[in-house]
Amino acid sequence: MSELAAAVVYPGLIAMGLYLVLAVWAERKLAAKVQWRYGPLYVSRRLGGVLQTVADMLKLIFSELVIPSYTNRALFVALPVAVFTAEALPLLFIPGAPGLVIVPSHYGLAYILVILLLATPAIVAMAWVEADKFTYIGALREILIEVAFEVPLVISLLAMVMLYGPDPEGAVSAQRLPGIVLNPAAFFAFFISAAMSTSRFPFEIPDADTEIVFGPYTEYGSTLLLLSYGANYVGLYSFSLLGALLFLGGWAPFTGLLGALFMYFKAFLLTLAWLFLRAVYPRLRIDQALKIGWTTLLWISVLSLLISAAWRVWLG
Repeated sequence: MSELAAAVVYPGLIAMGLYLVLAVWAERKLAAKVQWRYGPLYVSRRLGGVLQTVADMLKLIFSELVIPSYTNRALFVALPVAVFTAEALPLLFIPGAPGLVIVPSHYGLAYILVILLLATPAIVAMAWVEADKFTYIGALREILIEVAFEVPLVISLLAMVMLYGPDPEGAVSAQRLPGIVLNPAAFFAFFISAAMSTSRFPFEIPDADTEIVFGPYTEYGSTLLLLSYGANYVGLYSFSLLGALLFLGGWAPFTGLLGALFMYFKAFLLTLAWLFLRAVYPRLRIDQALKIGWTTLLWISVLSLLISAAWRVWLG
């Protein structure tokens, strides 16, 4: 019964849907406030325009779906679904509260580590199926960004596994101090790598609309665009819950419903930090992003591994 509740309510479908609406709205509002604009306001003015996201989703769903005649139609339709699914798969192993997990596993963090890297091949396949020169450029950028962020991401998560073990629930109970305090280097490497993975500013490079139209998503519209581009926010949801679990103490010190709400709150605070980057940073060039990934970020992630090793030796 708890697995069904986790799949349908939290951290599954309902909580994810609410997150997507609030995250898109919050990103627009944060950018608007910094730039002295109103942001979303036309739909549900009394609620601050929060339902504008819902209106935009409905508009995309009911707009005409155009599939290019020169492409493989089956793959063209299937790949956005695959991208969306790949970004959501980590939620299978991330508990939202004690016992509230879709697939209980003592090795959940190891599975999450592998699953986090599945979305990029599907995005590259999307660009290949579209057979457009701009999508090819976006795909190439996606590949370059992936190899730059996945190594620091894996190392930073391995540093936390070294501290707490591979069991997600055990990672929460083992945190006498939050992981961000014990290993700030791992948190920094995780935070930047997640921003690169989900195309947060200043790393919105594969789909830079001013340079390559819309990168891997150029030929998509209607529901397929909603699935493919919305997958970035689903990935952000997965990273937010994982970050709250490993670095912010998860649901501790509460349990039950209060613990679930507390972890959701922590995850959304972490999300706001990622979304705020859009308001204060310009987009980097591809060479600048790669330099950060292969130099500064890589060394910080290696440092996080050494910090975790030192803690293991100190704590016995």
